[in-house]
Amino acid sequence: MSGADDGSRRATSDGGDEVEPTVDPDLEPEAETGPPKVISAGHINWDVTIHVDELPERDGETRIERLEQSGGGSAANVAVGVVGLGGQSVVFGSVGGDESGALALRELASAGVDPGHVLVDADAPTSVTYVIVDGNGELLMLANDGANESFSAGDLDRDTLADADHLHLTGQAPETAAALATTAAEVGPTRSFDPGRRVTDRGYDAALHAADLIFVNDREADALAAATDIDPRAPENRVVAVKHGGDGATVHTPHGDVSHPGFDVDAVDTAGAGDAFAAGFLGAALREPEIAADGFTHDPREYQVPLLVANACGAIAAGTVTARADLSWDRVRSIMGESPEADLLIEIRA
Repeated sequence: MSGADDGSRRATSDGGDEVEPTVDPDLEPEAETGPPKVISAGHINWDVTIHVDELPERDGETRIERLEQSGGGSAANVAVGVVGLGGQSVVFGSVGGDESGALALRELASAGVDPGHVLVDADAPTSVTYVIVDGNGELLMLANDGANESFSAGDLDRDTLADADHLHLTGQAPETAAALATTAAEVGPTRSFDPGRRVTDRGYDAALHAADLIFVNDREADALAAATDIDPRAPENRVVAVKHGGDGATVHTPHGDVSHPGFDVDAVDTAGAGDAFAAGFLGAALREPEIAADGFTHDPREYQVPLLVANACGAIAAGTVTARADLSWDRVRSIMGESPEADLLIEIRA
C-alpha cells in the first residue's frame, strides 16, 4: 500500500496538509505471511428478520412482507465476514443448549469459522434478536440477553489468543472485554473494539484504552467524547474509525485523517452494516505489514484501502436482507467500480 506523493500537498486552514490519494488499483492485499487469523469475541445470536412496508403506529398493525432466519450477533457477523475476505476466524462467545444455539454454531462452521471455543450454556436460551425492517431499510430491534454473555475471559486459553494475529472485541460484559484485551496486549495480538450503542453506559473504559483500533458511529463518537478522556476525532494514541451511515466514514489517527463518502446502494436492511464495515477494514488492514505489524500505524495515508474496502462491505450489508452479509473480494470490487480513490480526502497533521 503506497502513501501519497508529498509534492501534491495543499495547505489547509488549520495548518495541516491535504494529500492527493494514491491507491494501488489491485485492491485485494497480498499477504506475504498467509491469511490473518482473527479472534472475534462477543455476542452470537440467532436472528429473525421481518420486513414490512412501514412500521406500525402504537396499537397499529402491518403486513409482514418477508421473514428470514439466520445467524447473527456482532462477533459472529465479523467472523464470517473476515473468512469471506480470505482470513481465518475463531469466534468466542456463548450460546444456549437449544435448537437456536445449534443452528447458530452449525451456520458458523459451514461459513468456515472455527466455533470450537464457543461456550454452550445448557441452563440459558440462545439470544434471539427480532429485527424489523421498513421499506426504507430503517430498523428496530427486539432482543433478549439469553446466554450471549455466559462466557468469560477465562474460557479462552492464552495459547489460543497468542496464536492469533488480532483480537476483535464487540459488545459483551465489560470485565470480560477488559480481561481479553489486557491478555492480548501481553501475548501479542493487535486489538480492536466495536462497543456498539452502549459504549458509555457499561464501563468499557479499560477495554477502550487497551484497544489499538476503535470502531464507532457518529452518535457513539459523540458519547465517547463527552463521557471519557478519548477524543474519537482527535485520538492521541490509537486509531478510531467513525462511521457516518450512508455518508461513508472517516479514519482518525494522531497524525491525521482519511475520509471517504461511501458508495451509493439501495438500502434494504442496515442491520449488520457496521459489522461488515469492521470485517472489511480488518480484512484489508491486517494483510499489510505497514499497517498492523507493530500495532496499528498512525499514518492516515496507510488507511486508504482499508477504508475503501470497509465502506464497500458496509454497502454490501445494507443491500442484504439479513445482518449476515456475504462478503468477497469480487463483490467488493463490484461495489467500488472505477477509480474509487477519487473521493478520498486525506489530511496530514504535524
